[in-house]
Amino acid sequence: MKMKLLLSAAVFSLLAFTSCQKDAPTPAAAPAEAITVIPQSAVPAAVVASFTSSFAGATEVEWHKSSNQFEVEFNHQSQRHHAGFDDSGHQNSHSVSCTSGAVPAVVLAAFRTKYPNDNVYEWSLRSDGNWQAHFNRNGIKWEAQFSASGTFIKEEHD
Repeated sequence: MKMKLLLSAAVFSLLAFTSCQKDAPTPAAAPAEAITVIPQSAVPAAVVASFTSSFAGATEVEWHKSSNQFEVEFNHQSQRHHAGFDDSGHQNSHSVSCTSGAVPAVVLAAFRTKYPNDNVYEWSLRSDGNWQAHFNRNGIKWEAQFSASGTFIKEEHD
């Protein structure tokens, strides 16, 4: 009985400290400039078709326009993703910014309302059930925390 209790505590501790991390950095996943959120109707048809073909069933889709490409953040297969496409629809980057779950729509909306020009490079689901967004602003690392219901909790930066 005591061994089961110790094993259960060890497993719980391991899971409690697991966070979502993106794959190796790609040029599109490391924003160096402010982004512009755009409606899907402003994205070229070839780009939308390529995205839809590659990520059928994606939800919570948010399009951005950077100086030289279209970027999209979305939930797919229970993960949060980021992909980049050129004007002709060629996919030139893809990363997973959260592997332990799809970020809830209400949390994404709360982030976008509070930080309209920032792009998250990593989402973390904390052991307390809150979501933490990691993003850069003018070369400074920022973190913002939101409850699972989308309530802003706090922000910190270097």
